Amino acid sequence: MNRLRHLNRSTSLLVLLIFGGCAELAYQHMNDPSRDVWQQPKAVIQALNLSPGARVADLGAGGGYFTWPLAEAVGPEGKVYAVDINETGLRMIEQEAKTRNVSNVKPVLATPTDHQLPEPVELVFTCDTYHHMSDRVAYFRSLASHLRDNGRVAILDFHKTGFFSGILGHGTSKELVRQEMNEAGYRLVAEHSFLQDQHFQIFAVSRP
Repeated sequence: MNRLRHLNRSTSLLVLLIFGGCAELAYQHMNDPSRDVWQQPKAVIQALNLSPGARVADLGAGGGYFTWPLAEAVGPEGKVYAVDINETGLRMIEQEAKTRNVSNVKPVLATPTDHQLPEPVELVFTCDTYHHMSDRVAYFRSLASHLRDNGRVAILDFHKTGFFSGILGHGTSKELVRQEMNEAGYRLVAEHSFLQDQHFQIFAVSRP
C-alpha cells in the first residue's frame, strides 16, 4: 500500500509537470532513483534475457530510465535505439550518453505512427507507453517487419485501476494488450508477475 501511495504521488507530480509545460523536469522525475523501489529495473532486465551484442529499441524512452540498463545488458557491441516523439527527452539522453561515455545508445526521433528504426532489432521494449499510443494494432503490425528472426516485443504498462490509471487512462488491462497484439499478428511467449503495479508481457510474431 505504501508503494502504491508513492506511485500515485509520483504520477500526480508527473502529470502536473507535463501539463505545466515542464517536460525536462518531468523526465528528470521519471529518472528519480526512488522509482527503482517499485519498478525493479534489475529484475525487468534480467527477465528479458538479452544477449551481448543484441540490437534493442527502447520505445518511448522518455528521459532514458530503462535506456541505460538496456545498454549495459547488450554491452559495447550491442546497440540501444532510444526512440521517442519528444525531442526534450532525446536531448537529455544524448547529453547523458556523453556524460557516461556510452557509445552504444542512439537517440531516434520518431512520429506517433512511425518508429523510424534504422535497422531490425531483436527486442522492442516499451514501458508505460502503450496506453499513450493510438491505433496500436496498426502500429505493431507495421513494427513486425523491423524485428529480426525470433525477435520479441516486451510491453510493461500500468494496470487499469485507480484514478490515474483508470479514470485518466494512464494504463491498460493486460487482457486488452494481449487482444490487440494478437490482432497485430503476435503471440504471447512470456508473462511476468513480479511487478505489483504493472503487467509485463512478452510477444513474438506469429509465424505461419
